[in-house]
Amino acid sequence: MLNFALAVLAGFALGTPAVPFGLSIPLPPPVALVAVLLGAAGCLLSAVFAAGWLRTRWLLWRSKRRPVTAGPPPENRRNRRNRRNRLDGPTGRRARRLVNRYGVIGFGIIGPALFGTWGSAMLGTALGLPRWRLIGWLMAGVTLWCTVMLLASEAVIDAFGLR
Repeated sequence: MLNFALAVLAGFALGTPAVPFGLSIPLPPPVALVAVLLGAAGCLLSAVFAAGWLRTRWLLWRSKRRPVTAGPPPENRRNRRNRRNRLDGPTGRRARRLVNRYGVIGFGIIGPALFGTWGSAMLGTALGLPRWRLIGWLMAGVTLWCTVMLLASEAVIDAFGLR
């Protein structure tokens, strides 16, 4: 039971890379997969809801902070706002390009492999993707990548005779 709980905690903290850890603390492969998926589900739920709450608070704070009548003309204000956008870095541009090209489904399937479990949940929320669709497709992506990681780990363990 302790090994299962450790695998759940590893899945919460690491996401997909926790599968080899679950196999190394001798859990059977299906049990290790379930434990990591439970931890990753907790990770996704907490990250999406916490980031959504923070995003709402941030947007509310920014709307109160903006001057109504004073300030530069609208064109300069828009350019200044675009320049300060936190998602304009390389990771944000890659995530936005992925969402624009493949939508929520593609982001949910490919995101955990590119950005990790925590990163894809935070980026998807920051991009304003619908919460429950994001959680569902990210969970599908995490399940896919955990299964791939499980099969690869089992192949390496069998190839090198580590058990």
